Amino acid sequence: MLTDVKIRSLKPSEKCTSSRPDKHSDREGLQLWVQLSGTKTWISAYRFNRKQQNLTLGSYPDVRLSEARQANKDIKALLAEGVDPKTQKRRKNIQDQQAQMFNDYASVWLVERQTTVKPRTYQQDSNRMAKDVLPMFKNIALNNVSFDDCKLMAEQIEARKDSNGKPPREVTRRTIALVEKILKRAKMERLLVSNPIEGLKDLYPKAKTQHMKHVELSELPQLLRDIEKYHGHDQTRLGMKFLAYSFCRTIELRMMKWEHIDFVNNVWRVDVDNLKVVRGHIVPLSTQLISVLEELKSVTGQFEYVFFNMGTNQPYSEEFINNALDIIGYAGKQTGHGFRHIASTNLNELGYMGDAIEKQMAHDKRNNIRAVYNHAQHLEERRKIMQVWANFLDLLRDKGEVVDFQTARQQIESSLKGQQSDTLQDADKQELINALISKGITTDELQILIKKN
Repeated sequence: MLTDVKIRSLKPSEKCTSSRPDKHSDREGLQLWVQLSGTKTWISAYRFNRKQQNLTLGSYPDVRLSEARQANKDIKALLAEGVDPKTQKRRKNIQDQQAQMFNDYASVWLVERQTTVKPRTYQQDSNRMAKDVLPMFKNIALNNVSFDDCKLMAEQIEARKDSNGKPPREVTRRTIALVEKILKRAKMERLLVSNPIEGLKDLYPKAKTQHMKHVELSELPQLLRDIEKYHGHDQTRLGMKFLAYSFCRTIELRMMKWEHIDFVNNVWRVDVDNLKVVRGHIVPLSTQLISVLEELKSVTGQFEYVFFNMGTNQPYSEEFINNALDIIGYAGKQTGHGFRHIASTNLNELGYMGDAIEKQMAHDKRNNIRAVYNHAQHLEERRKIMQVWANFLDLLRDKGEVVDFQTARQQIESSLKGQQSDTLQDADKQELINALISKGITTDELQILIKKN
């Protein structure tokens, strides 16, 4: 009998030739042929209709000893039923050739999916398919996909650890979910009896959520000064500033298009395709944010996207803000997303309406009753909040130190009232009428207002 240890030590003997390999017997007709080249091939020797036959089972170590013995056992069972194993093997080969390949089915599924999901979701799915799914399931029939195939795919993704030694767990889970969707569809179409990877995602639980890193309030004045002194690309400097002053999500910043900026009403209508929520989101623009956009317009105004990488001819990558923050000395201390936490915490400390702050953060959940509200909910309060926050950051930057919250609020709101008063006093009637019309008020509504007053 053969053993794995003995098999590994087998080498061509002096009698071995290209036409006469060495033959080593195991049991019940199972043999291992060692070729002159060193290749080791499993052969099942049997008699059918009184004729000696040899059937190739595969090569060692691709086919292990235990697998070769089981295949040989299956051949003996066919012989007992009067079936020629070679004929049976030919039939199976034909069935495998006619069977639908997983990759073919998955590719058709992906094309259909393009019509039912958002472009960004489709692109993510397409990228995952090309990178991790299709290479793993090449030449595997749909009905032969196994739990182990998918687990191996997941392990290969998990092996791509980051600089901290952590696997890309969310990528792993989403890729498994993608394959699950494909197999679920195949099961619904009666191409599969069961979903072979059910429960696989449970082996890769979600990583513990970590809040995005951000500096303490005491460090914020220096951070703002360092952003102003950034000597890299102007777009990157302005991107960091815009993120700090608007506390939007990085993906929203990257996907911002000029067509979404309303300079008449000083608002940014965030592209709903790039939001975590399904509704439209409006960001009132402070005077500081308008200044940033005006500066950017001279650089990227001719392109579709506000932040446009002319080197790659596409929007900036996900890490362009974080990389810049690392360069100016805030690696591990501040991320682009961290500006949202800074704004949320300190606006609440300044005493502004919690609902308006949450609305401005676009934190409404899809199943929340507030989802039915008009997308302009608390808009005027939010406009005030955005301007106060921008002025607050300017105050911290200019003074170089943290200012008492209540003192800061009083100073800022006092200056805002002065600006509004001066503006109204200096404006003539026609300017006021034009301003109201630019805000969307119709002439009929104006007449009604005049009659009431």
